Amino acid sequence: MLNRRSFIKSTAAAGGLMLLPSWSIGRQPGPNGKLNVALVGVGGIGGMAISSLLPCKSAKIVALCDVDDARAAQNFKKFPDWMPKFRDYRVMLDKMDRQIDAVVISTPDHMHYPIAAWAIAKGKHVFCQKPLTRTIWEAEELKRLANNAGVITQMGNQGHTNEGWRLIKEWYQAGVLGEIEDIYIWTNRPIWPQGDLQMPEGQPVPSTLDYKLWLGVAPYQPYNEAVLPFKWRGLRNYGTGAAGDMACHFLDVPYSAFDLGFPIKIEGNSSPFNDYSWPSQASSVMTFMNKCGVNNRIRLHWYDGGRKPKSIKRVEDAFLKDPRNNNATFIVGTKETVYTNEYGQGTRIWPAARMKELSKGGKLPGKTVPRSVSPGNPFREWVEACHAGKQPMGNFNYAAPFTEMALLGMIAICFPDRELSYIPSKMRFADCPEADKYVRSLYDYKKEFLP
Repeated sequence: MLNRRSFIKSTAAAGGLMLLPSWSIGRQPGPNGKLNVALVGVGGIGGMAISSLLPCKSAKIVALCDVDDARAAQNFKKFPDWMPKFRDYRVMLDKMDRQIDAVVISTPDHMHYPIAAWAIAKGKHVFCQKPLTRTIWEAEELKRLANNAGVITQMGNQGHTNEGWRLIKEWYQAGVLGEIEDIYIWTNRPIWPQGDLQMPEGQPVPSTLDYKLWLGVAPYQPYNEAVLPFKWRGLRNYGTGAAGDMACHFLDVPYSAFDLGFPIKIEGNSSPFNDYSWPSQASSVMTFMNKCGVNNRIRLHWYDGGRKPKSIKRVEDAFLKDPRNNNATFIVGTKETVYTNEYGQGTRIWPAARMKELSKGGKLPGKTVPRSVSPGNPFREWVEACHAGKQPMGNFNYAAPFTEMALLGMIAICFPDRELSYIPSKMRFADCPEADKYVRSLYDYKKEFLP
């Protein structure tokens, strides 16, 4: 077996060009005919993996890993006492190597990349919650590693398995929408503290928590309950703010329906923030060179923290002003306007009377875009893909560039009201070299948390 200490040294020397050994080729389901799955992150969102996989006849949960015994306690109780439990994913993957086919990662954003890289290096199929990674470079690297290893991957995004983007793609292709002018998306996130925050003073670390393992590759800061277990998302060392939480849901619909790709221009602004915390409010405009748009251009307007557009074609002002409508997507075409929610549900032509008119008149096309084998359940979709030996639609080749596109808005707000031009093939900005540092993580990946 490849010496891990030598492996990480060579990885760092190559600037992250990780070479995987031959034993890393993706594993087939175990001898019981089921996919043997280990969970990293059992508390919090990890409960979603458990509720999806426990009833799944083609998968078997064989190991649990969480750095916080108290946070995971309620979900630990759903398993027999003999179920192997770990705090350290490295120990679990090394000790139970041949008993694990696949890994589900449900941890804070900053640990997605190192845990996924370790699992891929061990030849495991990987399901990683959104956002795929905390930085653009990490996303590209995971995509490369997964392709080299031949493992089956999936980013956790239930909306990508739903009808929404498929319906919209079919409506566009049938000429119902006309050319696309603008896309408007807004969310009430963050619902956790963000803004011009300062690092809190240290508190005693609970005995149930391995705080060093929770920090992982992130720089040290003292433990404080103002960060753990949930409020890390708004802090720049650990989370990706409202974009990582909700943009990776909302943006999937237009990204997938119109094959948006990367924007050619990004401009953003926000309320005050600092190097420690993301802002409490932000907005951005991305311009895409895209054949579905008017004059081959589509503008995507993002708003968070309570910000909203002032007006949208064919949408009544009362809807925009109603405080109950605090999460929405509207896609404006030259012929029709479409509404959908953050998970691609409730998708319809706006207003409702127009949807009814088109439907009754037989103007809406039939289904032509392939559907998910498990709508609303990306875990099941991934399990079935592992058994079939085929990549699901939400694999890392899709998830990496999609996550990168979503993260570009977070970089844009660091340079308010300045139009940025991004070069994806080079992972840098054409006209703002000072923004390039935000593409890559500034963490020290020579630490022990990578393979």
